[in-house]
Amino acid sequence: MNAPAPPPAEESERLRADRRLLGRLLGEVIRSQSGESALALIESIRRAAVALRRDHATASDAATTARRELAAALNGLSIDDTLNVARAFSYFLHLVNLAEDAAAPAGDEGDLARALNRVREQGCSGTALVDWFAAAVVAPVLTAHPTEVQRQSILDCERRISQLIAEPATAAREILRLWLTAMLRLTRLTVADEIANGLAYFRLTFLPQLPLLYADLEALLGREFAMAPPALASFLRVGTWIGGDRDGNPNVDAGVLTQALDAQARLACEHYLAEVRLLNGELSLAARLSPVPAELLTFAAAAGDTSPHRGDEPYRRALTGIYARLAATGALPSPPRDAKSETSAALSPRSFLHARSRRQAIAARAP
Repeated sequence: MNAPAPPPAEESERLRADRRLLGRLLGEVIRSQSGESALALIESIRRAAVALRRDHATASDAATTARRELAAALNGLSIDDTLNVARAFSYFLHLVNLAEDAAAPAGDEGDLARALNRVREQGCSGTALVDWFAAAVVAPVLTAHPTEVQRQSILDCERRISQLIAEPATAAREILRLWLTAMLRLTRLTVADEIANGLAYFRLTFLPQLPLLYADLEALLGREFAMAPPALASFLRVGTWIGGDRDGNPNVDAGVLTQALDAQARLACEHYLAEVRLLNGELSLAARLSPVPAELLTFAAAAGDTSPHRGDEPYRRALTGIYARLAATGALPSPPRDAKSETSAALSPRSFLHARSRRQAIAARAP
């Protein structure tokens, strides 16, 4: 059961505490890397900026004087001091955003449940809703431009810091890594770089989260409409312009488009291979110790796995065949030595979808 969202006052206190912690850790990093005088300068500018912002609405002589003094201090900075100040304020704002994200209440199935409940109250049946999903298409589209894409190294640091806010010592090391990582590139990104950066978001978000979304939605449909959890059609299809914007980017040609499509297909195959490897580690069930569906036994026998070590493990033999055919489909390296199969013909699109449904059936029937 999901924990209830914290009350606003508690949320605000957590945000303040996380913001103070991250600001303190950033200050310690600046002190260790740039010296006490650099930190003192940054702190003096920060305090002056806060005071000016507080007094800005008054239009008083004090505010005018403070504005002039802050401008004079900034204009008199050396190049090194300017870089330190700019980086310190930029990274502090990044860290504040991380603190706000960490303090925000996590989304749960409540939103989906409320939506389905409203649909049911409007007289829609569960069957009609399943049919609607079969015809629905939800297509978020990713786009990018070389001047807008953040460095992957910076994003990686920030993700790690977000995960480690509750562990100050470890978070401090990540903030140090962030400070020592250049925020800006010295060269322009190519379209190939854009493609690689775009695919990174698939690995971090869509690929791991979409199956969970479908599973939650199917379970909620079963509960809300008192029906067996349905197997929903694939209605959410992620799109991307990256590597295919032939109209807006003169650097995109037929070769780049082919490269983008190949990279996306390879990413999908690599994801499925990783999932099959995980299933192979989990489904060690022996046929002599647990009942096995006849269909699974037939499928395992046709998988081409001749290893004597898996002779009594039909789930693993079936997955070995699936792994080998997926690797052949994606023109990826041969399966590991312990996952060899004599059935390694590439899958056509139709047979790929059929094999995917068979794999899902195997997983669903496992005890």
